[in-house]
Amino acid sequence: MTTLTYAGIGARATPPSILTAMTVMAGWLARQGWHLNSGGAAGADSAFAEGAPAGQRTLYLPWSGYNGRTGPDCRVLSPSELESCMAIAARLHPAWNRCWPAVRKLHARNAAIVGVGLGRPVDAVVAWTPGGAITGGTGMAIRIAIEAGIPVLNLGAMPPRAVCERLLAIRRSRSSP
Repeated sequence: MTTLTYAGIGARATPPSILTAMTVMAGWLARQGWHLNSGGAAGADSAFAEGAPAGQRTLYLPWSGYNGRTGPDCRVLSPSELESCMAIAARLHPAWNRCWPAVRKLHARNAAIVGVGLGRPVDAVVAWTPGGAITGGTGMAIRIAIEAGIPVLNLGAMPPRAVCERLLAIRRSRSSP
C-alpha cells in the first residue's frame, strides 16, 4: 500500500467534539496507510497526534522543545529548510514585517507541515477553522496548500464523514495506474 501524507491542523480553540473526531480520524487514517504531518500545538495538532502512532507522524516544531514535545517524531527545521519555509510564509502573510521572529517561525513551520517548503507536498490537508474560514496560523497553511493545488478538507465546513470519503477518493486516485 502506498503511503500518502496529510497535514492535520487547526485552531487551538477547536471545539471538543471536533478534537475527538480528529483523534478518531487520525487513527483510522493511520490504519489506511496515511502519514500525519502536524505542528505540535495545543488543540487540533495535539488531537491529530494523539490518534496517529509515533511511526506514522511527523511533528514539525518551530524550535526544539516547543510545547514540551520531544521524541523521534519531532522535527525542527534546519537553517536552510527554515529559510525556504520563511520565504513562502513571508510571501503569503499579509503583515509579515510586523511579525516577531518567533511568530515568523510558527508561520514558516506551516510551509513544512504542508510539505511545500520541503519539496514534499502533502496529498491533502485536514483542518478546522471557524466556519471553514481562512484565518489565523491555520489560514497560513491553508493559503500555502491552495497555492500549491493541495486539497483542503475543512471540518469547519464539512462533516467528518465527508472528509473521510474525500480522503478515500484521493487514496484511490493515487493508487490507480
